[in-house]
Amino acid sequence: MPVVIVPATDAAAALLTDWLIRDVLPTALDGGVANHAADHLRTLPPISRRHVRHPRKLRVHTRRVGEAIATIENHLHTVAVSVDAERTFTPSITVLPDPVLNAAASISGAVMDIGSSAAALANRALLLAPTTIESPEAALTTQSRVTESYYALLARLWHSDFHASIVIPPPTEP
Repeated sequence: MPVVIVPATDAAAALLTDWLIRDVLPTALDGGVANHAADHLRTLPPISRRHVRHPRKLRVHTRRVGEAIATIENHLHTVAVSVDAERTFTPSITVLPDPVLNAAASISGAVMDIGSSAAALANRALLLAPTTIESPEAALTTQSRVTESYYALLARLWHSDFHASIVIPPPTEP
């Protein structure tokens, strides 16, 4: 998958953080039992340059992402209590694409550097989201929708005036 490199500006940080919290995370949560948390994340106000300049303005975003994590953790606790050990320790059926996870980690680190944990919590929730998906069909749908969201982000970055550059990493052998 291609990777886009953008200059570190407030506008780019706002667009990337908004994508992480209001787009890709809800998309990942849609396929599982935490889909109502996805709806709550989508209703958050868009993240702007003003939010990035004043990270305290991200408090409501931080709180909503924390609520999504609590929903996921409650589900995991319920499953761990009610299901036998064999099913509890089977690997997750959904693996989100590495470029999406790498982008989320990079965004969360950058936003943490400006003083907000909102994106770091969103990254954590994104890592937990596959554990809420209970069917192979939902897993495939989630994986393809997350990939579509990532490609839409690449297109937005490319068409915005961020002086973005696209890097296509060489294929790796399995």
